[in-house]
Amino acid sequence: MENKHLKQSVLTAGVIAGAAVFGGGWQEAHADTVNNSTAQIMTANPNTTVSTTDAQCAVASAQAAVSQAQQRVNSASAAVVSASAAVNSASAVQNSAASAANAAQSNYAIASAAAQSQMPSSAEQAATLNGSTIDIKNANLSMFDNSSSDASANVKNQIGEDNVTENWHFNQATQKYEMDPSLKDALTVVPTLDDESMTLDPTKLTLAQQSEINNYVAALINQIRAKFGLTAWIYNDMTLAQALAIVNYAYNDPKWNTNITRDHNREMVFNTVNYEYGEGIDSVKADWENIGLMSANEKQPDVISRIVKTMGDLKRATTVSIWDMLFNDAHSQNSHAKMLLSSNTEYVGVAMDNYGVLHIYGLIPSALQKVNETQTALANANKDVETQKGNLSNAEKELNDAVDGLNKAQDALEKANLLMAIEAVAKDTTQTSSSQDANSSTKTSTSKSQKQNSLKDVTVKATSEPTKVSQAKHGNSQLLSTSNAITTAEPSILERLLPQTGNRNGFGMTILGILMGMLSFGFLGLRKRRY
Repeated sequence: MENKHLKQSVLTAGVIAGAAVFGGGWQEAHADTVNNSTAQIMTANPNTTVSTTDAQCAVASAQAAVSQAQQRVNSASAAVVSASAAVNSASAVQNSAASAANAAQSNYAIASAAAQSQMPSSAEQAATLNGSTIDIKNANLSMFDNSSSDASANVKNQIGEDNVTENWHFNQATQKYEMDPSLKDALTVVPTLDDESMTLDPTKLTLAQQSEINNYVAALINQIRAKFGLTAWIYNDMTLAQALAIVNYAYNDPKWNTNITRDHNREMVFNTVNYEYGEGIDSVKADWENIGLMSANEKQPDVISRIVKTMGDLKRATTVSIWDMLFNDAHSQNSHAKMLLSSNTEYVGVAMDNYGVLHIYGLIPSALQKVNETQTALANANKDVETQKGNLSNAEKELNDAVDGLNKAQDALEKANLLMAIEAVAKDTTQTSSSQDANSSTKTSTSKSQKQNSLKDVTVKATSEPTKVSQAKHGNSQLLSTSNAITTAEPSILERLLPQTGNRNGFGMTILGILMGMLSFGFLGLRKRRY
């Protein structure tokens, strides 16, 4: 009896010890598995506290940002296309303008050469003057730059002729008006015999008389320009026709008697005017205008008719008027002098209006107008091309910025998607671990009870659980691998018997307990047969 009880006690102790050790090892392994999984997830994704809803909002926001960035790229791309088309269009206009400018310049060169060929020669100009001249003394061009209205700005004061005056005096003996004696030191007029014998009415000049005074005044101006080292201006019958057309258009109307208005007809004198020349009709425009022989007293508007009786008188009066424009012009800020000495004029025309007033014009013939117009158009086209290129550059920069913005938005979307995936895996893993924890706790309690009553149940537990654990581990293997939340390496042959623990001492103790129980049972069995 004692041996029987002893054997039963040893058997029971062995089984209980093995079961107890097995149970402790199982519980320890399970707890270590849960803790290890949690630690790995937290290491890979420290922001697991953010809810999936927040992550989804972040993804939605990032998707909206990508959509907006794409719209900006599309808009910027369209702007680049539009700007590029504008550059091409402006370039086409520029090329056309350049061609027109070249053609206009070529035509003007031909017209200018023809006009030059019709101009009186130097000998003919000298013959027209017949020794008449204006003495410039020691004057230089810089003296005419003074824009002061003070009398000291008169060039005559700077060259020592401040005593010269353009006054006229009536000679009782000859019953004629004569120049002030002081003018004899400033200018010389040498009329021909024909000039002295040719009577005229300065308010009703014939075309031949208009031509003679045009040639005389133009030749006198060229003589003065030559003394200052300036190029001669072109004048001929054509410039006379042009000047007469402007005068007739702007001044021959009774309401524009300059002796009364005392001013330029600015609203009309600078308009383009058509004129007849030869068998054709052309156009001309005044660049500037000087007015002379205007009555000094508006109450005596016909004074010129009392002074000028012959062509000789008219030449004397016009010579004094030119001298006055050059050397006694401070009251006009030397503007008349600057026009007569201008380097921007090529053509000059002279004409008398119906009120005996002298008009001198810097002329822009149609061919030169075309040059000016096409040059202006070309300059505008060049400017427009540069503007459109600037717009294209800005549009390209905007497109580059938009593309950069789209790339950044797409990067943000990828990161948001990755974060949501990581959080989904973390949530799924946590839920799985919790489920396993609950199942394992229940199974542990049941297992312990079974192990205490049957070694077979212990064996079943040891062989069935690894399959469940393996399935739990490999069910989301791709997501886990992507997120690096937990390892997906295959367990060793011994580790497959229990959940992943990392604590092999517990596992060894469990197996040892089982073997001890079995060995005790076998040993006692052998002893029993011996008795």
